[in-house]
Amino acid sequence: MQARTTTVTATVTLWVPLDASGDLTSGVENVLGDVENVDGLDVYDVTEVQPRATDIQVTAVVGVQLAVPAVEDRTVRETLADGFGVMNVGRVETDA
Repeated sequence: MQARTTTVTATVTLWVPLDASGDLTSGVENVLGDVENVDGLDVYDVTEVQPRATDIQVTAVVGVQLAVPAVEDRTVRETLADGFGVMNVGRVETDA
């Protein structure tokens, strides 16, 4: 099945390295931007921040353009969860 690019809104919890350059928004962009099949993203809101000894746990609401074969919540969750530093993918909504 051919992958097509679609935009979804998701709530994602991930680790941002303490030594990351920029602010938390750019840290979230860097982590999710490295996920395979992510073609673009916008961070809409950072909703929770919990500093740890070596990283910062961040929960953010993001708009993500994904190249996936099927736009299903499970596929989106699995794609994003495969990213290094991604801990949880919560609410997922397909943008019309």
